[in-house]
Amino acid sequence: MLSLRGMTEEDLPAVEAWLDLPHVARWWSANATPQQDVTKYRGRINGTGGGPTTMLTVTWAGDPIGWCQWYRWADYPAEAAAIDAQAGEAGIDYAIGDPAWIGRGAGTLLISALVGEVRRHHPGAGILSTPEAANAASRRVLEKNGFRLVAVRAVATEPSDTPMALYRLPPVNSSPPVAGR
Repeated sequence: MLSLRGMTEEDLPAVEAWLDLPHVARWWSANATPQQDVTKYRGRINGTGGGPTTMLTVTWAGDPIGWCQWYRWADYPAEAAAIDAQAGEAGIDYAIGDPAWIGRGAGTLLISALVGEVRRHHPGAGILSTPEAANAASRRVLEKNGFRLVAVRAVATEPSDTPMALYRLPPVNSSPPVAGR
């Protein structure tokens, strides 16, 4: 069974190794080395830097198979403005690192679990995710989880002009329905 748990420093060697694998490297951090990403993640884990981003390890039956992160777009105002994030929206990033789990439905389950995790902390929050437009697998798992395509375009805060696919999962109305309407 897929689950998420808080990332620890002990997870970082696996994340660094996954960042070097072709199925991850082609989509992840074109402007950073795996070592630079791991340094950033270490700061997020131990609270010494990297912004208010929650780092999680993806496991299957307790074994790490990937990682993900979530954040409130309001904590990253330049990036939020560049993608037209709405008030209260969260952002997510994710990767199945272990190649044995690619194409087995783990990505779809990961997105579902990650949405649940975000909404556990921020009930009903909308979510805006921005995979590269050419990343068909990432786009597919978002769509399977109810995300809708908003736009395909370059994003000013990204390190390249590569088109991004902006996908939004609308907020869930946390108010009970009014009787008779």
